[in-house]
Amino acid sequence: MKKLNQLRAANDQQLKKIHGTDYNYTESVIIYLRSKLSKDPYAIEEAISDLLAALIDAQQSGHRVASFFSDDPQKAADHILKELPRVPVWYLLNQYWPVLMFLFAASIFPTISQKSQLSLVSVGGPILFAVAFVNIPFARGLSFNKLSRKTVYSIVFGFILILMALVGLGYLTARISPFSISRSTLTFCCVGFFVLNLIGALGFRKIAYLFLAWAGVWLLAFIGMMLTTSTLTVGIAITGVIVATLLLFYHPKSKSQLPV
Repeated sequence: MKKLNQLRAANDQQLKKIHGTDYNYTESVIIYLRSKLSKDPYAIEEAISDLLAALIDAQQSGHRVASFFSDDPQKAADHILKELPRVPVWYLLNQYWPVLMFLFAASIFPTISQKSQLSLVSVGGPILFAVAFVNIPFARGLSFNKLSRKTVYSIVFGFILILMALVGLGYLTARISPFSISRSTLTFCCVGFFVLNLIGALGFRKIAYLFLAWAGVWLLAFIGMMLTTSTLTVGIAITGVIVATLLLFYHPKSKSQLPV
């Protein structure tokens, strides 16, 4: 990750050599390229470096950046991305598995220290956080001059559907019965996540420590679920949330050619 940050910093310095409205235009293109999470981030930065070199030469020759991309800059940027290699599955898991696990842990661990069951209120926050996180790449691309209308409509429509589903679920559960998941079901979920992380550790040896760490979190949650609500379970709940928060920023390094 340190090398990646160095590449980005170097490209950001090169970007400053482009002036006027061309600077804003080029910056939007770079943000769009960097928002493609499925592509190798190192390859993206190398492509940006080559692109900036060409644009700087073009500007010094009296040409505008807009003319470099003709009338469809998004198509040109997509063509660049198409030529870049995809990141391996383990790299994506290393970046986003902690986020997924944290969302579940943040919802389940608080129920360990109380007799009440999981409610709609307790899961609503993590769900909205997940929606916001998933749309970060889209938000980064909003400044891109030629963002396609179809892309805008599809994302907005999907976001509206999610909000409508949450509102509808809240309305129905308020009229019929409190939305809740039993403690036994939550215990089963803890076991399921524990096993799932063990399988992940076996299947992705490059980041086995990541899965083993989260397996430990879910083992702690299972122990808390099996105990009677007491001061001990309160301590387990607090510890679980703290550990899950710390693991949210844990990304083990790999000896692969793609650093993390």
